[in-house]
Amino acid sequence: MRENLRQALGGTHSEAAREAVAAAFFRHLGTNLMEFVLLGRMSPGQVRARVELVGLEHYRAAAASGQGVLVVTGHFGNWELLAARLGAEGIPVTFLGKSQSNPHVDRLLAALRARAGVSVIRSGGPLKEMVSALRRGEAIGLAADQDAGPEGCFVPFLGRPASFYRGAAYFSWKLGAPVVSAVIFRLPDGRHRLELGPPYAPQAEWDESAAVIRLTEIFAQRLEAAVRRAPEQYFWTHRRWKTRPPEETA
Repeated sequence: MRENLRQALGGTHSEAAREAVAAAFFRHLGTNLMEFVLLGRMSPGQVRARVELVGLEHYRAAAASGQGVLVVTGHFGNWELLAARLGAEGIPVTFLGKSQSNPHVDRLLAALRARAGVSVIRSGGPLKEMVSALRRGEAIGLAADQDAGPEGCFVPFLGRPASFYRGAAYFSWKLGAPVVSAVIFRLPDGRHRLELGPPYAPQAEWDESAAVIRLTEIFAQRLEAAVRRAPEQYFWTHRRWKTRPPEETA
């Protein structure tokens, strides 16, 4: 974790400042866990009261296309609360999520999400459900910021090339679904603010390769802006820069 912070914030934060970010991150992570456990007990009205929603007009503009919407976020803020807030607004969004290696933890997470009204499609399996939902004009949510390995799309993130999953950008290009970025910030008073960004979509002249790179760059830039605003709210324990681009390993 400290190496991640050094690589990402070393140019703007002293060692003492990075240590302060690390301490604040663990407090934030513990609070996230408690909020997630309690989330299933909250009514939609309580979720709406706890999380301010900014930029709903951007989602509505994207949904007006009728092609479905890809809501792309990262492991920032309380991303589980982000999903519940969209559902509480009546937005028909299903999130793509990985199965946990521990089956007991996997069942617990599934139960908590279900009680919060969050629908999940398992990643790594058939994507028919995802494609069908988009073609019905619904929304698919993806936390698309983790290391995607050597087959990922490498774009700049916090000063270094990082491997991103290609899926969100690819499906936007393939199916014509616009993308809306979403980030949720913890506020000083313990509430949250969910910010939806202006929609973006592939240009008509882009081929698959250009679309994947450019759309991934836009997402990375928006997520980076959020991390720089509140670095303690990013999931620093993930080895974000583990995979290096081919030119660095040749």
